[in-house]
Amino acid sequence: MPGPVRSIIVACVVAIAFGLPALAWPDRPVRIVVGFQAGGGSDVATRLAAEGLRAQLGGATIIVENKPGAAGSIAADVVLGARDGHTLLTFSDSFVTSALTNKSVHYRPLRDFRMISQYCEGTLVVLAKPNAPFSDFGQFVAWARANPGKLTYVTAGLGGHQHLTGEYIAATLKLDLVHVPTRGGAQAITDLLGGQVDIAVSGLGPTLPHIRSGKIKALAVTVASRVSQLPDVPTLMELGLTGFTADQWFGLAAPADASDALIDQLARAVAAALDNDEVRRRYDEVGFVAKPSTPAEFTDKVRSQEALWRKLIAERNLKIE
Repeated sequence: MPGPVRSIIVACVVAIAFGLPALAWPDRPVRIVVGFQAGGGSDVATRLAAEGLRAQLGGATIIVENKPGAAGSIAADVVLGARDGHTLLTFSDSFVTSALTNKSVHYRPLRDFRMISQYCEGTLVVLAKPNAPFSDFGQFVAWARANPGKLTYVTAGLGGHQHLTGEYIAATLKLDLVHVPTRGGAQAITDLLGGQVDIAVSGLGPTLPHIRSGKIKALAVTVASRVSQLPDVPTLMELGLTGFTADQWFGLAAPADASDALIDQLARAVAAALDNDEVRRRYDEVGFVAKPSTPAEFTDKVRSQEALWRKLIAERNLKIE
């Protein structure tokens, strides 16, 4: 039996088992577009999910395509421009913040996309370069206050989640920091390792090996509780930024005109792909917790994140230049 025919039959069997309409989908390769460079957290989270999705979609070809730039908005434009029924987007926290802060971003998360399922969650980390003149968060704050305008911090992009977290820290603690945006987390960490910048606000995933080897210093994590991968690193809340947390999350989205049947099929496929001890272990190894969701749960999360960041931007007068 030819491979494509077998794939369609398997997909139909899976759909029937889930109580879904027997969609003849996918009938061509599926593209998942990632808005950041290969090797960053978004890319790693997507590729782990894609491995499991291939099996859940009857062995379909899934292509992960990186379109970095503008905190993910270039990738969003690619997906919205394709409209071929087989091009999807890895959606993340940065898509929410970019739409709130960047006037050149034309999409709106819940107007132009349908949320399918989350892949995973993790923490952001405040990091210092190898030879930084400070070793903990308190020393960093003291040094920054003594040297206003001289300390640079790097993130995965202008207007993204990491950038806004850095601006929130600076505004709350009254620090004069200089932001250095890049086209993705992998480049940000390369710049930090090379000493071109002083600190970084980055996802834990791509930085964990460098933290463990001692090449860079972890000063704080941004979630509510300490994380198992870095049990000795304090949270921002412990360090005095009470009431503020920022988790990193990634998931799958489709253009707003995607059908209910397709959204349901894909959400179930993501859930099944992540319901695997080996997949969960691999997410944990790279600093994430596998955490699939229903389309409604993922939509609610995006809506609540929009409200949270809109409020913080207004309260702290966060300006994105």
